[in-house]
Amino acid sequence: MKESKEMRWLSFLIGIIGIIGVSLILYKGVHQKLIFIPAGLCLAVYVLCRCFEARLAPVRQFLLRFRWLAAFAVFVLCVLLRLHGSSIGMFDRYFPTVTNQKEAEAYCILGEERPIRSDEWAVHTPTGFSQYYNDFRMKSTQMSVSDMNMVLDYYSPVKDITILGKPFSWGYLLFGNEVGLSWYWCGMVILLFMSAFEMGMILTKKHLRLSVVCAVLIGLSPVMQWWFIPHMPIVFIYAMLLFDIGYHLLTAKRSWFRWLMTGLAAMAAIGFALSFFPSCQLISALVAIALLAACLVRDRDKITFTKKHWYHIVLAAGTAGAVILYFLVTYREDLHLLMNTAYPGKRVSTGRSDGLADLFTELRSLYLPYREPNVRNSSELATYIHFAPLFLLLFPRINACLRQKNKNDRIVGRTLCIALLVEMVYMCAGFSETLSRLTLFSYVNRMKISYGWTATIFTVWSLDMIFRYRGMFRRWEKIAWPLAYGAFYCTLIDQSLRENLSMTLLLGEIFLFVLVLLCAMLGWERITSYILSGIMCVAGLTVNPLCRGISPITNHPLSAFVAERVEEEPQARWTAVGTDFVASNFLMANGARVLGATNFYPDVKRWKILDPSGQYDDVYNRYTNQQIVFAEEATWPELKHVDLICLHLNPDDLKKLDIRYVLIPEDAHALFASHGIEDTLVFQQDNYRVYRLRY
Repeated sequence: MKESKEMRWLSFLIGIIGIIGVSLILYKGVHQKLIFIPAGLCLAVYVLCRCFEARLAPVRQFLLRFRWLAAFAVFVLCVLLRLHGSSIGMFDRYFPTVTNQKEAEAYCILGEERPIRSDEWAVHTPTGFSQYYNDFRMKSTQMSVSDMNMVLDYYSPVKDITILGKPFSWGYLLFGNEVGLSWYWCGMVILLFMSAFEMGMILTKKHLRLSVVCAVLIGLSPVMQWWFIPHMPIVFIYAMLLFDIGYHLLTAKRSWFRWLMTGLAAMAAIGFALSFFPSCQLISALVAIALLAACLVRDRDKITFTKKHWYHIVLAAGTAGAVILYFLVTYREDLHLLMNTAYPGKRVSTGRSDGLADLFTELRSLYLPYREPNVRNSSELATYIHFAPLFLLLFPRINACLRQKNKNDRIVGRTLCIALLVEMVYMCAGFSETLSRLTLFSYVNRMKISYGWTATIFTVWSLDMIFRYRGMFRRWEKIAWPLAYGAFYCTLIDQSLRENLSMTLLLGEIFLFVLVLLCAMLGWERITSYILSGIMCVAGLTVNPLCRGISPITNHPLSAFVAERVEEEPQARWTAVGTDFVASNFLMANGARVLGATNFYPDVKRWKILDPSGQYDDVYNRYTNQQIVFAEEATWPELKHVDLICLHLNPDDLKKLDIRYVLIPEDAHALFASHGIEDTLVFQQDNYRVYRLRY
């Protein structure tokens, strides 16, 4: 129904007032100016859409038709500008002195770095940078005494056939670290939104508005943004891509398009298999395969399956299988080390680690970018924003309506329902250890994340059904169900939530969820999409900063000193003592061969030197971030956390490890002298000293 001029202007004014009002309330509640970034974007987009909707229609159709070319153009532009969302700006806090002040000031464009994102800025990025100094070889000693397999190390760039499945890393090989970081970030962000959008287009039969909502719900979800890089988002990106590619491969009419999908399918399968994150890989693969089968059955009239399709399937599967088999055979020893670590290799999960509240969106997710939570790791609180619990209750009615209308859409809904129920049982009730091992669910220790992804897809499908078949609920039900959902949500507010957020903010978020559901149940597609998109912008848009270049790693006197010494002594081994693993990884990012950087599986040669009897095998046989402190007693490793060890190192063992440079935040001359080690202070700044050792 076409809106009257008066109603259009009224809704326009209400929308503007709503955006500004909610922004001011949030600003008052969280005391963060950062809230005005998503608020300003929402306001601008809303005004643009409402004022120029008719005029923008041709532009929208053009962008829809050439969306992948447009996405590629945006990618190229962002890479040329060296844009990324890394939190490497944290290094400036460790090393505040910079070489070029203007470059440092121009680094961060919007937002702020997140200390808790250390897996990204302190581990993944330095590891990727270190490969530049290793000539991108498969084996590296940049972070260990042993040769480390870099395919297993956080998707590092490697000159190897496996790089075919890792297009996000191509920028490092082609253009170096600065472009490589931008290529990695921009490629992942754009492909995340595009793969989710294409999934929405298939799921909703080209419902454009809901497909955009699908892209926003997944792309800007707190889970994706807080866990962005290294493994977790890649798994879901590839799962969605394989779903999209598989559907188009089997429904394509044009030969050239089938060949394109064949090549992309092989690449995506390689990338997915080599992601090495079974915690999310297993569930995302099962859901993607089941959903693909359901959509193909639903749309079987579009499929004209011939022998040519088999050729394409066999070629894609054969290519991917050959590359994966090559890796498994060639590097089976390294894989064996990884799979048999105490953490995460031997970990066995049986579920039952979540409760009823975990089936719903965590209310703190919306405010995580603006307010520190009352837990150690804010990333652990991040969830998807979805309404799956309510839509599961409504599914029998939706299914009955679709059966009455003889619509094939119900097979998609049933598939998603079954997947959700299995996930919910595992989360809340758990499996026996035997069943977990048989189903391989023993590797799934993050079912909450996979459940949220499935729940988001189910939310989009349910919204599509409600909008398409508007007569399945009576008017009072359309109001009663959202209100009941909101009332139940209020019962989930516990002490930990009240300690972290005011009741105004908590009830305000629940009110927004109820408002979305009311608009959806009443069939108001446009306003539902606007509110949901606005919520997602607030929840996810400002999690990661918008930055340019790699100044925080290269723009320090210490960076220049390390680069100079690496040029003179490329084989010299460095270590950082008396600080955390961040300093070691910073040295590694600037080209140093470091002892004490993050190891993804045990450094066998080093531990044979330091622990020849294997007394502490359970401590260091794991993925480890490492810190080193000097100790007068015999060297021993202390397990500080499941993925953090502190190596108490006797200075006498420095010679055994052939350490030539030591970075330390204190005067260590007397200590070295007491152990008969000759030292020269070669660098001092930012409360750090670097000693050159001679034995």
